[in-house]
Amino acid sequence: MAPKDDAAAQAESDPKNEKKSKDEEKNSGEKKKPELTPEEAAIAGLDAAIALVRRGAAENETRFIHRALRLTVKHRKNNNVKILEAAIKKHLVADIAKPLIEYLDCIDKSGPAPMDTEKEDGPSLEAPSIELQLFMHLQVVILLIDSEKIKEAVKCSKDLIAVVRSNRTRPSTGDEIAAKCYFYFARAHELDNLSHTIRGNLHTALRTATLRADHPGQAMLLNLLLRNFLNDNLYDQAQRLVSKTVFPETSQNAVAARYLYYIGRIKAIQLDYSEARMNLELAIRKAPKSAIGFLQTANKLCITVQMLLGEIPERDVFRQPELRRSLLPYLQLTQAVRVGNLSQFNKVVTDHSEIFRRDKNYTLILRLRHNVIKTGVRMVNISYSRVSLADVATKLQLDSAEDAEYIVAKAIRDGVVDATINHQEGYVSSNETIDVYSTIAPHEAFDQRVNFCLKLHSDLVKAMRYPPNAYRRFLENGSNRKEPDAAEIAEEIEDDDFS
Repeated sequence: MAPKDDAAAQAESDPKNEKKSKDEEKNSGEKKKPELTPEEAAIAGLDAAIALVRRGAAENETRFIHRALRLTVKHRKNNNVKILEAAIKKHLVADIAKPLIEYLDCIDKSGPAPMDTEKEDGPSLEAPSIELQLFMHLQVVILLIDSEKIKEAVKCSKDLIAVVRSNRTRPSTGDEIAAKCYFYFARAHELDNLSHTIRGNLHTALRTATLRADHPGQAMLLNLLLRNFLNDNLYDQAQRLVSKTVFPETSQNAVAARYLYYIGRIKAIQLDYSEARMNLELAIRKAPKSAIGFLQTANKLCITVQMLLGEIPERDVFRQPELRRSLLPYLQLTQAVRVGNLSQFNKVVTDHSEIFRRDKNYTLILRLRHNVIKTGVRMVNISYSRVSLADVATKLQLDSAEDAEYIVAKAIRDGVVDATINHQEGYVSSNETIDVYSTIAPHEAFDQRVNFCLKLHSDLVKAMRYPPNAYRRFLENGSNRKEPDAAEIAEEIEDDDFS
């Protein structure tokens, strides 16, 4: 029994066991901590965002503004009128708060009462910074849009843009919030089918942002103008805008992804499929992983453009869990194009025409008919060394041998097949296959991959982020120097979600 008692005493005195027991007590204490309700979480998130806005305005640091905007996106679905009204009364002076509360009065205030966030009796509030004023006004516009009060949201967004224009000398920390203000200004008008009425306002704002070197505003306004043009199918005007402007390289990945997507759609409509594919692939790569809707839309267009280039998308693209269901019609379309089955292609286009029209890819998909026919000609050329034009017309489901002769002749001219047509006897004979390594095809493929890797390296170097004004901490005294904590560094490298 003695050895067992010694072993037990040794186990109790083991520092590892003591550390383990302390960790268990700590974890049990953390589990007992009460969880916040959605309303309480929304209040805490809004207070934290306001604190970050104040800190960003005081220290002239845009990274705190970014974090505040991310917090509002995170708690947006749990926000309500009472929470926002209490925050407005607490942080804004009466003259600024009164018109905002009047907009909130048109929303149903049913729901739980907010926590005690009312301002206490004491000295009157000081005039808020322009960043905080814009931020609180922006929250009202967002809540009106979420509550489907579109008419009120349009009017409120106009008042918000008037405040933005009256403060053109604002610091750079206000530019990020102003860019979001223009986004929801355009969004409210788009939901009210009035997007065509604000085109001049957006052009004026873009000119002002360019003169002020307001890079967040430039990037956002370029995207809004391109979206405005594309919604009305004004592709020529969109192309002229792109050719006469320069997109800021310092913009966030989410904003750059939108811009690349719009460029890809413009190039696809203008038959520049290679450039369109490159921009769409970059947009998909830059987009945040949480932006599922954008990734679905961009992948649909990228798949269509890839087939127009005569290539078949990889199967892995359709197997992604978040894209599998939305890409099902495009998978069926890809299968029809891959085998060159014209009847199957026509059936898929007919069955899913509403989906293709809603995605605004129907015109591009109709262009694939010729690609399906070319694929069928290539399959026939591989299968038969000699075949009559009448058999080609039967296999491709064409009307006559004359149509088959025209299509095969065009395929030979485009380099799709290597064959010869005997017009007198009415047949097609395939030429002997040449070793592909004796041509320049491997050199072109290698050059394309090298250029892709170099472009990717260049984009990665440009995308490297450093904390703004990081050099300032080296100018401070050693005693006052404050190193950023791990949480702030992690927040800095996060990609912004789409609003």
